[in-house]
Amino acid sequence: MTLEELQIKLADINRLVETFQTSVALEKYYSDDTVMIEGDGTITSGKENCRQGREIFFQEMLVEFRESKLISQDIAVSADKNYDFVVISNWYNDYTVKVNGQIIDSKSNQISIGYSKDGLVIKESYNYPVITVV
Repeated sequence: MTLEELQIKLADINRLVETFQTSVALEKYYSDDTVMIEGDGTITSGKENCRQGREIFFQEMLVEFRESKLISQDIAVSADKNYDFVVISNWYNDYTVKVNGQIIDSKSNQISIGYSKDGLVIKESYNYPVITVV
């Protein structure tokens, strides 16, 4: 995969995320054995398990989704031969969630680091403020 081809795929992924279609992005652009590492350190392996985790968030926790906006994105050729490219994205997210019965408004930046191979996301980690419920 070339850098130009990756940029085309990233434009579509970003559009899907911004329009609340993360499940479509997951299906189209993530490998079957993808790994996602959440801000609290939770690791989810496999596209199906990642899909289920996203469904729980969107269907059970999310109260209101106001905005997800890409602030910046950089691409580097990976020094690790297990991957072709590393993509670092800075997103601004604004939403309300319900956690253990508590309603929480969240406006924050999220830094995601994605690793791709052969045009698919193999691994992605997320750095965001972890919501603490008291």
